[in-house]
Amino acid sequence: MCILRFVVPLLLLLLSLSSTHSSGEIIYEPTNYGYEFGYVEMEGIQSIITMYNISLASGSPMISVQQNIYLNVNGESTFVQNVIQPLTNNESIWTTSVYYNGHYDVSRLSYLMGNEINLTTIWTPEGNNTVITFYASDGTSTFEKTYILEGKFLDIIYDGYTIGTVVAGYGNGEISYLAKGFNISIVSLYKYNGSWYVPPVAYSGWVNTGERAYNGTAYYYNGRVWVVYGNVTSPQLLYNFSVVIVNNTVYTFPPDSLWVSNGEHFFENQTPFDSGDRVSPFMTINYTFALEKKIELSFPQPVEIDGVRSKVFYLPSPETVYIDEGGRLVAEYVNSSINFTSINSSSNSTSMNTSSNSSPSSSTTTEGLSLYVVITALVVVVLLLLVIKYTKRGGR
Repeated sequence: MCILRFVVPLLLLLLSLSSTHSSGEIIYEPTNYGYEFGYVEMEGIQSIITMYNISLASGSPMISVQQNIYLNVNGESTFVQNVIQPLTNNESIWTTSVYYNGHYDVSRLSYLMGNEINLTTIWTPEGNNTVITFYASDGTSTFEKTYILEGKFLDIIYDGYTIGTVVAGYGNGEISYLAKGFNISIVSLYKYNGSWYVPPVAYSGWVNTGERAYNGTAYYYNGRVWVVYGNVTSPQLLYNFSVVIVNNTVYTFPPDSLWVSNGEHFFENQTPFDSGDRVSPFMTINYTFALEKKIELSFPQPVEIDGVRSKVFYLPSPETVYIDEGGRLVAEYVNSSINFTSINSSSNSTSMNTSSNSSPSSSTTTEGLSLYVVITALVVVVLLLLVIKYTKRGGR
């Protein structure tokens, strides 16, 4: 029995190490995967959800795709949900829910057909009441549900990232387990002054509902957030606002986001370059780019940065820009001018040898995996030595 005092702790150590995925990340808890944002003035949210593959692990509860937002109505936190429960890639159930004044009002409404669903939620102050209207459309039929709350709308409750549309379990705190092949895309827009805009910053992995999911990850590309099979369990910054200058035009990222020039002129996507002008993403926190051609990026052939294709780019200051590398946007922090003499044509991608604010996932993976192999080998050796010693004592 005494050998167990040594063997059991070593086995527990081995098991704890095996819970580390090959990405080097340790699993702590399930989360929400999707398109999350905040810090924008808004009067509505719209999500276009496209389901390509909703594969789940055997025995997993069904998923939902939830559009969630918290409103301040009459001084109370009001949780507003516009939800679909996909049954297949082409069939879903639509549900709405409002939690207000200590009470849930849930409506299980309609079947939606097709793999692309539009969920839209609008809130409107009407005197001392707040009107919340939900819409769901499958491209053929559009459905509507309205709630009237007795209480004055005061504001949106912001924390920067828990507004948005996420993949999670369906209800009652369920946890769903995504399987290999899982693939859903989400386009998210917010409504301001009657028009729809792309959020200036987006995240995935912040928990904004009682239901959660395992085995997923998210990335932003081509105007969509893609939720796919993976092993990310912590929040991800999917993109951040940025600016590039090509010739004498200022281009803003992400595309179709709302910006302000010199504190008074609203614009989207591009504006003429004028040295000394100041441009800012339109949001409830202030960040300003003072326009100048301070950093130059020069390439031998056109590349795409922040959605703009050119051979020469200028940045007004050190910042993170987004490079299209064949199906993925790669974030690169650039703090000095670079003249590239060649591009790796075999991979059709560009790699900037600059400091980056993204995590060094490849080195972390290698180091974590190496450490795991070394410790596992040591555990095995110790176990064998203990077994041999114990066997010899038993034979005496």
